[in-house]
Amino acid sequence: MRRLFLLLVVFTSLTALAQKPFELGAEYHYMVGKGFKDHIGGVRGESFPGKGSFSVGLTYQFSSSASYSTSKGFGIYAGYRYSLGNNTNGNNPFIGAKLMWHLLSWEGKSSLFSPMFTPIAEAGYHLVFAKHIFAAPTIGYGYTLRIIPDYNSLDEDAGGRLVPSLAAGYRF
Repeated sequence: MRRLFLLLVVFTSLTALAQKPFELGAEYHYMVGKGFKDHIGGVRGESFPGKGSFSVGLTYQFSSSASYSTSKGFGIYAGYRYSLGNNTNGNNPFIGAKLMWHLLSWEGKSSLFSPMFTPIAEAGYHLVFAKHIFAAPTIGYGYTLRIIPDYNSLDEDAGGRLVPSLAAGYRF
């Protein structure tokens, strides 16, 4: 499984680097649902072959102490965004979709990882400063699904999520 994951990351990174322009940076997500709050941070890369862009990222999920079930774990995501403006240098609103996959470990319950899948629809604005610095605030809605049944957490870990996020970094 690890080899497949590493192969996917390397292939996607090399494909993204071949496209121009390319962005590399950090991203923060705050997931809020019924009885559920989570913080997700990670690194991301995004390529812009045209009006659309493709992104990939590696994430780490930190549970909030406000949630009933506390968990932590690594994940990956892939996404697509479509620019609603005509400026090819950035500063455009966009809409998009992202697929997140996490392996979560429930604290105090088990050391086994539980796979979770979250498709997210998002909208936001892509800003470029000084030709090389970017920021992209977004708001999204996602729905977390358990891939296999898990009895180590409460029911709030699956379901609808409001997902505000912020990405920032350097544009090559």
